[in-house]
Amino acid sequence: MTDRITTNDLDRQLSQYVNALKDLGMLPDGHRIVLDHGSKTYGRAFRIALTGEPVYNEEKGWYDYPNGSGHSFPPTGDDYLGMTKAEAYRTLNAITRTLWAVKNHQNRTVKA
Repeated sequence: MTDRITTNDLDRQLSQYVNALKDLGMLPDGHRIVLDHGSKTYGRAFRIALTGEPVYNEEKGWYDYPNGSGHSFPPTGDDYLGMTKAEAYRTLNAITRTLWAVKNHQNRTVKA
């Protein structure tokens, strides 16, 4: 078994992160999380951002972004994940685990 992180591994971790945000109500309606794949070779970091969902405008025949198309910080704060896939994976994993821990704590508190 190798410890190498693939793009599919990173995409899967991003999906888990997004699911955790949705479960906690931290992802605003009409928005989505995007991953900017970095490159250690070219000095670009892996980052996540919050951006608006595209909505097809049938009248005009193109996509509009009613919630904006620009990138902003994700709901969890810092957008920096690391310079390599492995660093990005570990960072996303740590944030996701924290989100799930918060959700579990909320569930225990509500039941009490």
